[in-house]
Amino acid sequence: MALSQEVRRPGLFNGRGRWDAIVVGCGVMGASVTYNLARKGLRTLNIERFGVNHELGSSHGQTRIIRLAYYEDARYIPLLRRAFESWREVESRSGKKLLLMTGGLMVGRSDGALVKGVLKSAAAHEVPHEVLSAREAQDRFRAFSLTDEFEAVYERNAGVLFAEESVRAFVGLGSEAGAEFRFSEEVRGWKAGADSVEVETSLGRQTAPRLILCAGAWNGRLLGGAIPLQCERQVPFWFSSGGRDVFTAPKMPIFIMEEKADSYYYGIPELGHGVKVARTHGGEMGDPDKVRREVTDEDAAPVRDFVAKRLAGLDNVPIASTTCLYTNTPDLNFVVGPLPGEPKVTVVSACSGHGFKFASVMGEIAANLSAGEKAGYDIAFLSPDRFRTK
Repeated sequence: MALSQEVRRPGLFNGRGRWDAIVVGCGVMGASVTYNLARKGLRTLNIERFGVNHELGSSHGQTRIIRLAYYEDARYIPLLRRAFESWREVESRSGKKLLLMTGGLMVGRSDGALVKGVLKSAAAHEVPHEVLSAREAQDRFRAFSLTDEFEAVYERNAGVLFAEESVRAFVGLGSEAGAEFRFSEEVRGWKAGADSVEVETSLGRQTAPRLILCAGAWNGRLLGGAIPLQCERQVPFWFSSGGRDVFTAPKMPIFIMEEKADSYYYGIPELGHGVKVARTHGGEMGDPDKVRREVTDEDAAPVRDFVAKRLAGLDNVPIASTTCLYTNTPDLNFVVGPLPGEPKVTVVSACSGHGFKFASVMGEIAANLSAGEKAGYDIAFLSPDRFRTK
């Protein structure tokens, strides 16, 4: 039986109009939400200002890290467990290879936020892991050059998501399930009525009982300041491994390194287009339509210095780079849930640079919420209500 025949269950919304739900944005979150709404039998329209896998937002750049021992906050771990399962389900349904397990190495000083956070989360949720000295980590993973003040935590449950393939998988499955995707159409605003939400676009107006905002860095504009968001410019780089197999998975795991307090770098092994290395946060803040897209020597300098020091076997002249956007909240946690004061509008964005890996489960959660169902997980700490002014 075809996928669309298996999963469509008409009638969750029986109101007038062509659409049961409108999703704004077709990055990984918007694509996942659209797919999950369509699987529930909802007549779903996705409106995207640009195209599939455009390079102006937050979902491009070939690869993303996924990991389980989450140093940022242990409350994410139940979501991550489901995310891993969901990614495998999407792989199976789409026939696309989306997830490659490489293991993960988290490196920092023993009293630093990264190592302490990983160990705290691992203990709280019984995540298998190993604690390694700098020398033990170097001996096992010869790609790295570590000094004695560092400690490392290795976990098997970490790897790589293929970012652009993931978006394409959600779009393909969503289309099969009956969703409609409209590209090169800009959403300019929305207005909630008693029973529906009217969405104004560059090509006209659409109405539905539910609106889900997944526009990433452009959510701030669509929300009119109701949630405090900042757009941050980031620049990942790729470096040549020169064919050395120590930089290939699984000999090289994904890594995050706290070089010093509040200074983090991450990397992904050679998968056919160079070793990906980037600094996380610390970028320029600004308007998503005015982001500086050219990459300069000033952008590359700290990453090249890091590569020379910690990944000394790489050629530290980048072979490729791109610019992408983080959309940050004040506490760097996500925003997922009904817009305060307007329950017909669900916000799914502002992932603060660490959200891609959660897209598979966040799509399920947002679809549940939009259908009037329970989220299925404890997401109170991600609620937009936390930013409500008293």
